[in-house]
Amino acid sequence: MHRTVLLLASALVYFSICIFGLAVFDAGIVATSLVLFGIPAYMLARYSAAPAAVLSSVAIFGIGLSVLLEGIAHTYGIWYVLGVEELKLFGLIPLEVIATSLLQILFLVLLYELLFDDGEYSEMDVSHRLISIGTFSVAVFLLVGLHRYILTAVFVSYSYTWIVGILIASSFSLLVMTGSMSVRFFDRLCAFSLYASFPLLCSLYIAIVNTHIVFAYTSDYLYTFQLWGTIVPIEAFLMLFALPLFVATCYELYLDDAH
Repeated sequence: MHRTVLLLASALVYFSICIFGLAVFDAGIVATSLVLFGIPAYMLARYSAAPAAVLSSVAIFGIGLSVLLEGIAHTYGIWYVLGVEELKLFGLIPLEVIATSLLQILFLVLLYELLFDDGEYSEMDVSHRLISIGTFSVAVFLLVGLHRYILTAVFVSYSYTWIVGILIASSFSLLVMTGSMSVRFFDRLCAFSLYASFPLLCSLYIAIVNTHIVFAYTSDYLYTFQLWGTIVPIEAFLMLFALPLFVATCYELYLDDAH
């Protein structure tokens, strides 16, 4: 209990100092990600007993999830990340955004494993992990590619709302279909999502004040706020909870030990 309180207090101080410094020095997206997620992920990894196969699978999952979210966002104009114009996947997603999102996913997984999980791992072999997550990532690339080059006329209204809803619904569905739904397990996932929302909020704040991200399709959000000098959709705040919930669920069921 004392260890958890100490870690929570340390994290609060660290992220508070970071957002002040990043805002003052107008840090770029890569520097921001390294400070908010890269350094904490490295420190957490030093205390993690996760096998190399697990971390490799998490990396592949992180790339796939990043391509999925950023691909949909840039296709439908939900948001735009201002990156290096010449370096884009499908001519659409800035490559550095994939790298920064990968750091974010690694941080979330390590944070969950060290503070909210049991530190135990299943005997699932490497090939099974990689096939499961590799299939997901390949499907994501095909989906984004189809929307980019073939299904160009397809448009889904309120697509940001759909993204958030699908992440939450998928988490519930996976828990139910795998028989992993329990009050204790679900409570742990919710507690993690609430805790993880703070560093994600710090990242969102810096992304807005330093103009890393622009929410463009203002007429297609459920509701918007005028915050920090720009328009921010309510879906962006709902995503702060939906993303950690989905990441932790997939990690437990397909990469960890489902307990």
